[in-house]
Amino acid sequence: MLALMTNIVQFAYWKQRGKANKRPIYVLILATVLILIQPTCMLVIGSYGLDNFFFDGGNTSSLVPNTAIGWCIQIFGTYLGFILMFWAVFEVTQLHHKLRSKWRAIRRAQGRAQ
Repeated sequence: MLALMTNIVQFAYWKQRGKANKRPIYVLILATVLILIQPTCMLVIGSYGLDNFFFDGGNTSSLVPNTAIGWCIQIFGTYLGFILMFWAVFEVTQLHHKLRSKWRAIRRAQGRAQ
């Protein structure tokens, strides 16, 4: 996950090089930190035998936390991180503009065909 996220940040850095808008790069760095909170916590808990604050007894191999701290990390870390990552990648690649222009072209062609 760390390799994937740092590669996405590097891609954004090279795409935004020379442009005034560096915001997507900073958003991707924040998204990387947020996304990596949960896997890092699970690695530390498993490696060092610490108290598991994700799961309250029961099955500790589950992917869904059942404690308040676990849910906060899941929602504000993982989910928010992926939302920010998708937003920043769309911003860097201008995908939303490409999709909108393609949609308009399809609609225009469909209108002429009728």
